Formats: sequence, structure tokens, C-alpha cells
Amino acid sequence: MTRFYVSWEQRKLGELGTTYGGLTGKTKDDFGHGEARFVPYMNVFDNPIGDPTRLGEVEIDTSQNRVLRGDTLFTVSSETSEEVGMSSVWLSELENLYLNSFCFGYRQNGSFYPYYLAYMLRSHFVRKAIELLAQGISRFNISKGKVMEVEVPVPDMIEQRQIGNFFYQLDSLITLHQRKRIDMR
Repeated sequence: MTRFYVSWEQRKLGELGTTYGGLTGKTKDDFGHGEARFVPYMNVFDNPIGDPTRLGEVEIDTSQNRVLRGDTLFTVSSETSEEVGMSSVWLSELENLYLNSFCFGYRQNGSFYPYYLAYMLRSHFVRKAIELLAQGISRFNISKGKVMEVEVPVPDMIEQRQIGNFFYQLDSLITLHQRKRIDMR
């Protein structure tokens, strides 16, 4: 069993990366066709690791921000405060990939191992911190500036790899067993 004795540093997300916005200036006629893809809201909401099979179509627009491998995507709006600011780390290599307009992207500076970041941002501690920042009555919103103020634990990279890989394997095992249950019905 590996033991860790070094305390984890707490850092604000904004100190370790930058943000960018999702698609802007689009109408519904711009979607459903085109050579580019975009990550829909529900893909971000549902998955700690983005699902490259759940993308929408849109025309290529070089004036928009592109999603790159390793970026973290955050939702900015939801019907409940508990569901605002959900995150998903994008780990696929795709050209001309954009983000829906109801989310924002975060490009970290290499301080985080991607799997660690994905599961740490969905941890109870971080989710509670983000939930407290949500504002609204019938619809809750959060600003990317507020999310960048959230302090998160930053262990050394060796620990991040071990923690991230453990939770990824656990998540994969759970998914595999859920599929088996569905197939048995």
C-alpha cells in the first residue's frame, strides 16, 4: 500500500489555467450540419470524461474558441443549484471542435493529471464549493470568474496519476457492470 506524507497544496483554479467561452453568435439554423463538431451541454453534464460519440454538427468557424485535448468544460446554467457548474475533461483529439454556448472551457497549465482533474472536480468537496456560488431563483447560473476562485487540492503529479487512474478504472468497471445488467434483461 502506498502512503503519502506530503500535505496537498490548495490552489485556485484560475491560478492554474485560463478560461474561454463557448459558441457565440449562432442561430438554430447553424446546427445539424457542417464539417465541425461541438460538445453538447448534456455531454458535459453527464460525463466526468467527455464522450466523443456524443457530439453535434456545426459549420467550421475560425472566429470561435476550439476545444483541445485536456480542456475541462463547465456548465454555466441549470434548474437547480446542485447541478450548476458540472464539469467534464475532454481527452479526445478532434479537429474543429467547439463548445456549446451554455458552457465555458478551462485550459489548465499542466498542473493537473487529466483523470485526477476530472474526478476531483466532481468530488463532494468541490461540488459543494461550486454549488454555493450559484445564483438565481428559477434558473441558476454561475460565472466562470467565480468558478476560477474555487480552491482545489493539488497533490504532486505521482499522487494525481494514482488517484486519477484508480477512479477511472473504478468508473469503467461500474459502466461495464451496468452494461452487463442491461444485456441480461
